[in-house]
Amino acid sequence: MHNELTNLLPPERERALARNYLLRIGVVAAVLVTVLTLSAGVLLIPTYVLLEASANSKKAQLTSVESTFSSADEAALSARLAVLSSNAAKLIALSNAPSISSIVREMLAIPRPGITLSGFSHVPPTDKDPATLVISGSSATRDALRNYQLALQEASFARSAVLPVSAYAKDANIPFTITVTLSP
Repeated sequence: MHNELTNLLPPERERALARNYLLRIGVVAAVLVTVLTLSAGVLLIPTYVLLEASANSKKAQLTSVESTFSSADEAALSARLAVLSSNAAKLIALSNAPSISSIVREMLAIPRPGITLSGFSHVPPTDKDPATLVISGSSATRDALRNYQLALQEASFARSAVLPVSAYAKDANIPFTITVTLSP
């Protein structure tokens, strides 16, 4: 006898049988994927619980640290920080300001025929007023005094040089005080 099997089904029935077979394989595959997804989800539950507990623990530690720092030390620390910030701002302003020694060098370099300087004083800037340099001395004549005042006004370090009108009352040996407002 022959071992060859003969298929007696018509071709439409064979195709229906093949479609049925593929449908069953697809359903089995879908069920396996669903089972694997659900089992993976179930296995993730302990990890979620652990992470949630860890997050709650970290929140509790953060709350504890914040309450520790929000005590009276924080007020003292804030006050000290404000003072340090103010001091730093003053130091930065001082570093940008020209030095008084360079200004005095420039002032002494200005030609002053007939003028004898007897002293000067520097007034540092405040929040309201700019820095000033007060120059005192005596002048041989009015013209020499006027020329010296104009030379001071034209200097690079000066914003203005003010000489009181009363200084011109005498003709010779005139004592004077010129107030020079320094430019920033």
